[in-house]
Amino acid sequence: MSHSYSNTAYRNKRQPARDLSAPHLRALRKELLLVRADVERMELAEATLELREAVTHFSWLKFIVPGFGGLRMGSGSKASFLNAGTIGALLKQYPVISSLVSLVLAKPLRATVAAGAKPALKWGSLAFAAWEAYRVWQQIKGESRASGASRASRDEG
Repeated sequence: MSHSYSNTAYRNKRQPARDLSAPHLRALRKELLLVRADVERMELAEATLELREAVTHFSWLKFIVPGFGGLRMGSGSKASFLNAGTIGALLKQYPVISSLVSLVLAKPLRATVAAGAKPALKWGSLAFAAWEAYRVWQQIKGESRASGASRASRDEG
């Protein structure tokens, strides 16, 4: 009574897909990748904007992060080349510049910190060693007094 049917017996019959040639597939794939890149770029811009809005109460960040104060293009007169918006736009356009500036500034700063840390470390370790020697001397002195007092009490008794 029961008939055995294949799994595809009740499926809708589809028209066979039109075969795309290799160049068409590459062009389609390229367009999809371009659209995906645009979407990700827009999501990144939106996330950056949300982050800037979330940390607006950190007003000191505009001095550290170039362009954090927001780019004010075309509003008012151009006061100077070295305002935060121009530097931010410049660094956004040429990211290699920020890397080079960071590299140039990091070495002298690192050298200054190391030059200041070496004597502090040296004198600090000497002071610590002297303090530990003083504590050990105090302990030895205290033990010798205690042993001298116990000897005196034994001699009397």
